[in-house]
Amino acid sequence: RFPDHDLPRWNFTDFMHSFMIVFRVLCGEWIESMWDCMLVGDVSCIPFFLATVVIGNLVVLNLFLALLLSNFGSSSLS
Repeated sequence: RFPDHDLPRWNFTDFMHSFMIVFRVLCGEWIESMWDCMLVGDVSCIPFFLATVVIGNLVVLNLFLALLLSNFGSSSLS
């Protein structure tokens, strides 16, 4: 499927590699992985990567805000 027939380092062949690539996408390094996906598949990879970036960043933002509000709430009680 790839031009040189070598499987790229970041792939979706098993759970561990899938988890690592989603973590990489959430860290902001998603362009290279999206291009590899488009080489194998087609443009249907774009909605997956964009949805993962948007939803993942919203989840991380909500976790950060919950931690921040929890710290402010506990400091105002003492």
